[in-house]
Amino acid sequence: MPTAIELEILARAYDARQARPHGEKDAAMSNSASALGCSTKTLDRKLRDAFGSERKPRSNAGSSRLTEGELKLIAGMLLASANNKGQRMPVRDALDILAASGQLQHRVSESTVNRQLRQRRLHPTQLSLPSASIRMAAEHINHVWQIDSTTGAYYYMPGGRLRFMPEDEFYKNKSANLVKAASALVTRYACVDVASHSAKARHYLGGETAENLLDFATRAIWKQDNSPMHGAPFILVMDPGAANKGHQMRNFCKNVDIRLIHHAPGAARVTGSVEKFHDLVNMHFEKRLRFFNPAEVSLDWLNGKLDEWVASFCSTRAHTRHGKTRYAAWMGIQSQHLRVPASLAGLREAAMRNPETRRVANDRSLSFNGRIYDVSLVPGAVAGLKATVQVNVFRDPSIDVQSIDPATNKATWHVVPPQEFNELGYPVGATKWGAEFKAARNSEIDNARNRLIKQAYTTGDGLPTLKEAAKARKAHAQAYSGVVDAMADVNATQVPDYLPRRSTPLPLPERCVEAPRINLVQACKVIHSRIGAAYNPQIFGEVSTLWPDGVPQDQIDSLCERFTMPESTGGAVQAVQGL
Repeated sequence: MPTAIELEILARAYDARQARPHGEKDAAMSNSASALGCSTKTLDRKLRDAFGSERKPRSNAGSSRLTEGELKLIAGMLLASANNKGQRMPVRDALDILAASGQLQHRVSESTVNRQLRQRRLHPTQLSLPSASIRMAAEHINHVWQIDSTTGAYYYMPGGRLRFMPEDEFYKNKSANLVKAASALVTRYACVDVASHSAKARHYLGGETAENLLDFATRAIWKQDNSPMHGAPFILVMDPGAANKGHQMRNFCKNVDIRLIHHAPGAARVTGSVEKFHDLVNMHFEKRLRFFNPAEVSLDWLNGKLDEWVASFCSTRAHTRHGKTRYAAWMGIQSQHLRVPASLAGLREAAMRNPETRRVANDRSLSFNGRIYDVSLVPGAVAGLKATVQVNVFRDPSIDVQSIDPATNKATWHVVPPQEFNELGYPVGATKWGAEFKAARNSEIDNARNRLIKQAYTTGDGLPTLKEAAKARKAHAQAYSGVVDAMADVNATQVPDYLPRRSTPLPLPERCVEAPRINLVQACKVIHSRIGAAYNPQIFGEVSTLWPDGVPQDQIDSLCERFTMPESTGGAVQAVQGL
């Protein structure tokens, strides 16, 4: 507030400015400014504060020489130039660039641009504000869990000790130190139940790997001595990291019946519950570490102290939303929401095992993990075929066997316990010799086979019995008599008349084949037996002259004919061409 003397000087300056004509007001203002020891601009501001503004508003007040498109272009340049820390290009640089590029019709001042951008809510400070969000609610305890990891305050050193990471040695401008310790950083995983905000946390070496993530997830689900929080959640929310989206984690959640949700990149506020718990650990736990002897700090020591702090914090600190301590709120869980695995080994195995196939034996059983399971009551389990099985983490050592409906192709899972055996190795409840005889239950394939066999040998109005159909088949009776013509397709085929094609003779070598030969004595005996009295001693000489190397058998008939010819032929005997 101005003093009485300053008010008097201001009043005289105001009256002088009002009384003097235009052009002489500056001199009066200079005298009054000198009396107050300030500039004329400051004097003008004090006059406005004390007596109000006498200046008439401009006729173009509220308008701008910049068009709407030019303002949006300036705002877009300023927004595009900003980095993650909010640092951006000065407004003057953006105006100079756009003016030199011919994108602005008029030159305006920076203050005018800033004022116009704010009026239209296009200023970079306004555009950098976070988007609106909605508050998500969990329906019950263990409905939604969030898991996240962050780098702890220590890194691993040879010998099992941990070393504190001072902020003045490990930051972006000293990247060499970060690279040196990158492979040995201590990573802290945290898990928070969204409804109660109960939490679990643990430190690991090796960074964000699938092995560390799965180990922490199984520890979070399994019951710990110092925490009541346990059981499998219905929904698990994580960031889209490589390990979080990996095959092993997705397979683990599928086998444990957990719906896995990954938020969009950069939307860390979706997992705000676990992010807040990391802040609580940083403020209330890690700040205590400076008061311990560094020589005593190891990974096991760090995890032990962290477990103690989490148990104490969740048991004593009330949460502002529900007004209870975190563990007290979690203890309100209902039995249908507490899904507890049967064994820790089965829970860990769920991450490593995919659904597998096993062959069903003739007695409708299959082996899995060293145990025998009777699947005779599972629809679709057929002896000789394979069945799909997987680990059941909530009913171990029972397994889940898949059954697929042939009509709808819908898959259902049936829980099958392992078989129990007596001291002799026989299944408990097996059929005993001499006590009863019963056949195995028919499978779907058995029923389909029997039905088709009876239909194939139907001879009247009704279907025959299975025994009658088998008898007809054994007697080679006609199948589907009067229904199926086995040559119908052949008879219906119209074979075209094919035109003869021009051919080329195939030259074949000619062979000369001779009849077997007999010696002269045997040949003459045969001739003598045939011509009888017409045989004379000169015949042997003539035969030996004609066939000195033996007589072919096919020449015997010709010789007999010639030796019995009349004298008019002259008795000349000529060799007859044989084969």
